[in-house]
Amino acid sequence: MADQVGEVRGPPLPSRRTSQVVAVLVAAGLAVLLRLAGVEFLMHSSEEGPVWWPLAGVGAVALLLSRRWLWGPIVAGLAIGLTVAAAMTGFSLNAVAGAVGGVCETGLTAAFIGRFLPERRTAGHRGQMMLVVLCALAGTTVASVAFAAVIGVGGGEVDRLWWQFARSHLLGLCVTASALLAQQVRHPAQILAGLRDHRTNLEWALQLLVLGAVCGAVFLTHQRVISSSIIALPLIWSCLRLGPLRTAVGQALAAVIMTVGTLHGFGRVAALDRSGEIVIALQDSILNLTLITLVVAVVAQARDRAFAVIHDRTRDLNSAERMARLGSTRWEPGAREVVWSDGLFALLGTSPADTTPGLPAMLAAVHPQDRGRLQQEMVTISQDGRRRTTEYRIVRPDGEVRDVLSYAAAERGANGRIRQVFATLQDITEAKAAAAEVARAHDELAAVLDAVTGVAIIGADPATNVIQFFNRGAENLFGYTAQEVVGRFRVHDLHDPDELADLTADGTSLGQEVDKSVASRGLHGRQWTFIRQDGTRFPGQLTVSAQEAPDGAQQARIGVVTDLSRVLQVQEELSESQDRFRLAFDGAPVGMAMVALDSDDPGAIFHVNSAFCELTGRTEDELLALRIDALLMDDGEAEDSRRNVAELLHGVIETITTERRIVRPDGQEQWGRVSTSAVRPPGDGRGPYLICLVEDITARKELTERLHHDATHDPLTGLPNRLHLHRQLEQTLADRRKSAVAVLYLDLDGFKAVNDTQGHGAGDDLLIQVADRIAASVRSTDVVARLGGDEFAVLCPGLGDEEIALQIGHAILAELTREFDLGSCTVRVGASIGVAMEGDGDTGPALLHAADVAMYTAKREGKGRVRRYMPGVGAGPSSAGPPGTP
Repeated sequence: MADQVGEVRGPPLPSRRTSQVVAVLVAAGLAVLLRLAGVEFLMHSSEEGPVWWPLAGVGAVALLLSRRWLWGPIVAGLAIGLTVAAAMTGFSLNAVAGAVGGVCETGLTAAFIGRFLPERRTAGHRGQMMLVVLCALAGTTVASVAFAAVIGVGGGEVDRLWWQFARSHLLGLCVTASALLAQQVRHPAQILAGLRDHRTNLEWALQLLVLGAVCGAVFLTHQRVISSSIIALPLIWSCLRLGPLRTAVGQALAAVIMTVGTLHGFGRVAALDRSGEIVIALQDSILNLTLITLVVAVVAQARDRAFAVIHDRTRDLNSAERMARLGSTRWEPGAREVVWSDGLFALLGTSPADTTPGLPAMLAAVHPQDRGRLQQEMVTISQDGRRRTTEYRIVRPDGEVRDVLSYAAAERGANGRIRQVFATLQDITEAKAAAAEVARAHDELAAVLDAVTGVAIIGADPATNVIQFFNRGAENLFGYTAQEVVGRFRVHDLHDPDELADLTADGTSLGQEVDKSVASRGLHGRQWTFIRQDGTRFPGQLTVSAQEAPDGAQQARIGVVTDLSRVLQVQEELSESQDRFRLAFDGAPVGMAMVALDSDDPGAIFHVNSAFCELTGRTEDELLALRIDALLMDDGEAEDSRRNVAELLHGVIETITTERRIVRPDGQEQWGRVSTSAVRPPGDGRGPYLICLVEDITARKELTERLHHDATHDPLTGLPNRLHLHRQLEQTLADRRKSAVAVLYLDLDGFKAVNDTQGHGAGDDLLIQVADRIAASVRSTDVVARLGGDEFAVLCPGLGDEEIALQIGHAILAELTREFDLGSCTVRVGASIGVAMEGDGDTGPALLHAADVAMYTAKREGKGRVRRYMPGVGAGPSSAGPPGTP
């Protein structure tokens, strides 16, 4: 559990890294210290290692009290520390094997305990001690195998060294076994916080002082009389009062004193003859003391757990009494001792500090007018022991009067005499006020039902069906007065006799129909035909429910009759209206679709007509599986469409008309004029939806686009014309960023001769080929336009510098100097090209005029060349016009 807490909410990354580094250093230092201390103070001359290995238990406890993400650094620190200690004392095969086995033992023991004892609710369980011992034994066994493997590989004495390792390390775990139980009781952070309790620490210091004195008296002197069992007394003190972690520290202190004293020849164990027996006897003494401490620690945890449960249950009982406004008391007849619960103090408005529990104090809190009656009840129950339920009033110290209900019962002993009386008091002030409110509400309800004139409310006896209640609405609906009906009419007297006769012919009756429905569903609801006093019949919806008594028996049946004449008429009119709409929808010459707008599947098409199917090229089933945006919405229009739908739903606008492209399954594009309106059903359970009318405007759209194309393109070459070029040039100049813009103005050289000698048809063919070659010589982002006659222009946006524009001009010139095949002959023409950059003119016409000037400069210089516009150089006439003219 501790590691789970750490994983859920660990420290930030820098803090975690710092903690891990500190854990490595602390673990390494601890390993070095305990390794050297064990070799120096806890090792017998006949053994290869200490009598008991202190790092085994200390390392496991450190892991169990740490976050799981610190286990790796701690284990690594232990390994580093053992390696350093081995280097300080001289490397040996036994030291290396001990380091490997010690690290394995520490990690595995902690892992086993964390795995098999994860729940803190098991604290104090009788099998817990056995589980801890088994986990320690399992960890030691695996570590011993690792130790033996290293010794075996190095050629050492496996049997003797393995046995010494296992005894020493298992005993080291047992010494701190009580601390291994600590993490089962509370969170590690709570355990460490508990170590800051000053009063407990003072008692702990005294316990350690007594423990040290007792251990010193037994194992640091040459006496042979006092048994080592006496050491268990201060340890039992620690188990019962100081907790498992402090007990483990005391246990370790006792083990150290016992080991050091024995190894120096003091105490009873040192009197044995052979050194091997001394070590075994010492280990046996420490083990026995450890097991005694462990057993007492488990018992102490069970006791603490039981006390905690009792405390929690008492607290819960007190809380329950306060929430229920309940109190309890008990007393022995003839005795002065009286016990009050915390809830009773709260009920009486006092506290244990202000009031001493007793019968006089109880009677003093009772209202003076009820005091004598309660006193007599208390005397009577003390004598006869019969249960009593008494209602009376109490007066709190602040003067508030409360109503209480007391339940009292007597407990008799084996001899039949009354031993004690137990009573509970419940505050019923609010309950009585609620009961009065219910009575008032009942009267008001009767008045309200009588005031309801729109529906008939009729009450009847469930056994006889005789009408007992007939409200004003029933009088208006049936034409009878309540005096004429109540107690005289039965329910079936208001029904159509012919309809009741049909029920009889079917083998049932009105009463049976109602009984069956009320028994199975709790109410009866059906349309019936009723008859008025004047003999007229009307359809009505009858709803019958049963009014039950506290014992569950039916004490009345309430029927509500609603006149359905107008409702059925409206339903008929609605059905006729729906039929008209369906005929108009299905037979409309324009496409129509109904689109859902509910939150489950907004945009789903749920109804279409045949014209919509024909327009989209899909069947009705295919359309019902699609969403409207898959048919009528482009990617760039999604946001506008969502805004339009929201405005339709909120009534901001009534209708939206847009033009949308429709792509049919065969790839053919159609255009539709879409008129969309929102329908918001008024609270009948249906969600809002859209009605879309789609008119096919494909032909009109194509005509419009063709007219626009013809207006902006040259009919001979298909290139943009002068108007299109001017618009594109102005847009490019307005939208340019950091790159340059250039215009190339081109006039053919020798075109007039071809036109005069070969005819206008050849001239047109030549112009088409010239347009193709120019378009093939420029970049994909450039715009080629025919200005008129044999004049062309090229708009080059996004240039790095003017050299690129000149290169484009030379590329065009090179293409145009090649022969042109006109079918009947081949001809050669040339071209003069002028280049102007954006700085040569602030507007499109000015820039085009500058390029025209540069073109005429090229012609004057001999034609067939590319020239850059140079301010101040004269120009000939041109169709480009002067600057500033379109």
